[in-house]
Amino acid sequence: AGGLDAQEWCAMLARMYERYAERSEFEGGVVDRVEGDHPGCLKSATVEIRGPYAYGVLRTEKGAHRLLRQSPFNSAAQR
Repeated sequence: AGGLDAQEWCAMLARMYERYAERSEFEGGVVDRVEGDHPGCLKSATVEIRGPYAYGVLRTEKGAHRLLRQSPFNSAAQR
């Protein structure tokens, strides 16, 4: 489910977490990835971040992230 937009979103999130780990006091990165249907896309990724207080800093990031787009035809901007 999700299609190309979701696969691109997954790749963006994985890269975001990798860069965050590189720039912070934490270590880690993507430990498992399932390549998508198009180059540069991911169907899923598992990210591991290690370091002091990593859980406390990143605990709100657990679980699934999902992409919600608003239709350009929805003039009321409702979901």
